[in-house]
Parts: sequence; C-alpha cells; structure tokens
Amino acid sequence: MKTSRAAWGLALLPLAFLTAFLALPLLAALLEGLRGGWRAPLAVLSDPYFAGRLGWTLAQALITTAATLLLGVPAAAALARYDFPGKAALLRALLIPFVVPTLVAALGLLALFGPHGLSGLNLQGSAALVLLANLFYNLALVVRLTHGALRRLPPSVLEAARTLGSSRLRALWRVALPLALPGILAAASLVFLYSFASFGIPLVLGGQAYATLEVEIYTLTAFELRLGEAGALVLVQLGVTALATLLYTALQRRSATAGSAVGRPLPRPRGRQWLEVGFWSALVALVSLAPLAAVLWRSVWGPDGPTLAYWAGLLSADADIPLGLALRNTLLFASVTAAAASVLGGLQALAVWRTRSRVLDNLSLLPLMVSPVSLAVGYLLLYPALRASLALLLAAYALLAYPLVTRSLLPALRALSPSLLGAARTLGSSRGRALRRVVLPLVAPALRTGAALSLATALGEFAATLVLTRPEWATLSVAIYERLGRPGGQNYGEAMAAAGLLMGLTALLFALLERGEGEF
Repeated sequence: MKTSRAAWGLALLPLAFLTAFLALPLLAALLEGLRGGWRAPLAVLSDPYFAGRLGWTLAQALITTAATLLLGVPAAAALARYDFPGKAALLRALLIPFVVPTLVAALGLLALFGPHGLSGLNLQGSAALVLLANLFYNLALVVRLTHGALRRLPPSVLEAARTLGSSRLRALWRVALPLALPGILAAASLVFLYSFASFGIPLVLGGQAYATLEVEIYTLTAFELRLGEAGALVLVQLGVTALATLLYTALQRRSATAGSAVGRPLPRPRGRQWLEVGFWSALVALVSLAPLAAVLWRSVWGPDGPTLAYWAGLLSADADIPLGLALRNTLLFASVTAAAASVLGGLQALAVWRTRSRVLDNLSLLPLMVSPVSLAVGYLLLYPALRASLALLLAAYALLAYPLVTRSLLPALRALSPSLLGAARTLGSSRGRALRRVVLPLVAPALRTGAALSLATALGEFAATLVLTRPEWATLSVAIYERLGRPGGQNYGEAMAAAGLLMGLTALLFALLERGEGEF
C-alpha cells in the first residue's frame, strides 16, 4: 500500500499541471461555445461556410492518410525485408520531417512548388500544395511505425509461412502485413490526427479558400473576437480528435502486444530486389528531404542567381523583429520547455510504470488531442489577467511537449525487470536513490530522445505563439511569418533564410541530444 501511494504521488505534479493548463482552459472554451446551449455549435455547423471548412478539414485529413498509407506501407515493407548499406542512416533521416517545424515544411513546399519554385510548377493557393505538404510531414511517420510493427513480428510466423510453400513476398503480404495491421492503423490514425489539427501548413499554403477548422478558430479569436463561435468550433474539433486519439490508443496497445522488437538477421537484396529497395528508399528520401533542401536553395538564390542578400537582410538591425531577439527568445523558450517537459514527462512515465494504470497512461496523451489554438483560446478565457505573462506561453509550450517525453520513456521503463527496484531496495537503497542510481541510467537514452523531441517541438511551435505572443516575445517562427506576410521578393527570401536558420538550429540541437532509440 505504501509503495502504491508513493507511485501515485509521482503523478501529482503532472496531474495538477494537466488540470490547470489543459482541463480547465479547455472547459472554459467549451462552455463559451455552449453558452447558448447545444444550439450554438449546431448553428455554427448549419452555416454553409463553417460546414464547408469542416468538410475540407475532414477531406484533406482523409486524403493525406490514404496517400501516406499508399506510399508508406510498401516502402516500410521493403525496408523491413532486407538489410543494406545506409539503411540505419535512412531510418534516422526519416525523423527529420517529424522534428522540423511546420512553418519550415510549408516554406519548403513553397520553394518547390510556389512562384519561381525549383520544380517549375506554381501550385500556390491550391489544395494540391496543402496535400503535398501533409504528405511530406507524415510519410516518414507511417514508414517508421509500420517498419517497427513488421520487425516486432516473431520470426516463427514468417518461417511457418515459408515452410508451407509461400514465397518471401507472398508471406509478407498474406501473413506479416495482416498481423501488423493494428500498428499500421495506429499510424494511420496518428496521421489523421495531425492532419486534421494542422495549423501552420494550411495557414501559409491554403489561404482563405483552404482554411481548416484550426485556422478558422485562430481567425475568429485573433481578428474578429468572436469567441463564442470559436468555442463552438473547438467543441467540434475536440470531438473528432478525441475519436482519433482513442482509436490510436487502442490500436497502439494491440500493436504493442504483438511482440517486442526482434533483432533477427535480414538478407541482403539480390538481383531485382535491389531495384525495389532502391526505388522505395529513393522515393521516401526524396519526399522527406527535398523540401528542406529547397528552403536552403531558395535562401541563397535570387532572380539573378546566387546571392547572400537575403541573409544580409535577415541580419539587418532595421527589421521589425530583430534576428537577435527572435533567436534569443526561441532558444530560451525551447530550453525551459525541454527542462519542464523532462520533469513532467519523466514523473508521469514513472507513475504509469509503477502503478500500471491505463488511466494515467491515457491522460498523458490528452495534450496531443487538443490543438494549440484551441488551448490558447481557453487560456485567454480562463486567465485574462495572465495574458501579459510569459508564464502562460511557456506553460502552453511545456504542455504540448511533455507527452513526447512520456511516450519515449514508457517503452524503456516497461523493458526493465519488475524486480529491479526491489533488488536495489534489498541492498539498502532508498526508493529515490534506487530510481536515481539504477533506473535513470538505464533509461537515459530514451530520456534524451524525449528531451530532444520536446526541444524540437518548442523550437518550431507556432500556433499557440501566434495567439498568445507579445512583440517582445517574438520567436523565429513569428519572424518567418511576419516576413512572409510582407510583399516583395526580398522579404520572401528573408523568410526562406530564417526558415533555413530555424531548420539548421533544430537539426543541430536534436542531433546533440538524441542518442536513444525512442519509440515515439
């Protein structure tokens, strides 16, 4: 009983934080949306304009999910079947789109398919550009999660199919993929969730014609002050994201019970198999890395050829948002976020591990199902006196980031022997000392992965920052958006240069921190 109380005590700080900065603000936003009863959200949905925004938000999320599965599952199957030089580097490179800020991804697609883009096609203002950006952002997620699900299958399953006369390819499609289906569908639900709640990509690439619910909530809050209608849209959005999150949680649990990661040796490709591996590897690498390369190219290439004018302009002291201010704020906010997220996420992961509570486990996913803009609306409604306080913005950062630490730590903690703490206690260590001296060193790689992911999230956070920020709190993301909104090729080039700087900074700090094999 004493151990149980101590284990639940670990969750007190994360639960208090969730209550103050997620549950209560979200409740305030929902109550605002229901101020006129259920007629308020129904009235919003009966409006042809808002119904159209909901329809487009659902459609682009479903199309993105289908496209990522169509490309990602065959690519993951090819990678899971063979071992070849550079495979480990490719899998690690596929983390890059996940940690790159959405605003950088949007500018990468503009550099490829916008005015004077590298591809020669101008898709600016079209639905296709939004969908391509979603594909870039989510394809690597499907590939990595599907690859992991296939690699967790027991070797005996495929060996039995081969014994019965199935070819390696037939065994994969008829046996392995159906068994890995929960993991594949979990990846699909996660892609749908991210695409449905997307903000930076539709805001920059879609314009008013292809605005999603998230963009509409921002517009109603920041420009039109129609908080009642914004709250009604928050209610609708929360309903959809809650269903997607519950589906993801259930499927992930089924996938996790299919087996643990298996390090069975894989054959090298032979003959035409090299064509299959080369094709899918090249396609995934192209989709995942080409937009990022295009950002760097566009930051040093002007109408007349190579130029450093955009970088020089970025460094100019005459800018509305000086680079030094934006860079300092970005690094400061990200550092505070990574520290806070490591503490909150670490405590929640330890509590889940010690109590084996499914409720605590699911609570750690709640921040992932709430959009940053909806959260910011709740903050403005619940804490109006703190609107000028930096603490409110940093709380939003930490809330959005700490689930990444929890999800990174849990697989590592669950892999530890349950008797480990008991053995340390038997040798005279206190509970706290056993956690510090025994458990922490064993899960340190996973903790570094979670801290790196939370740092990357904070470096590129854009939605909540745009709603809650003040001029003196401007970050690199805000500086990019501010330059992108001004006319002229120089401002456009400076936005690309700032995006290149943010991308490089994110990649550098992530590489310095990330050393583990986190599952998330």
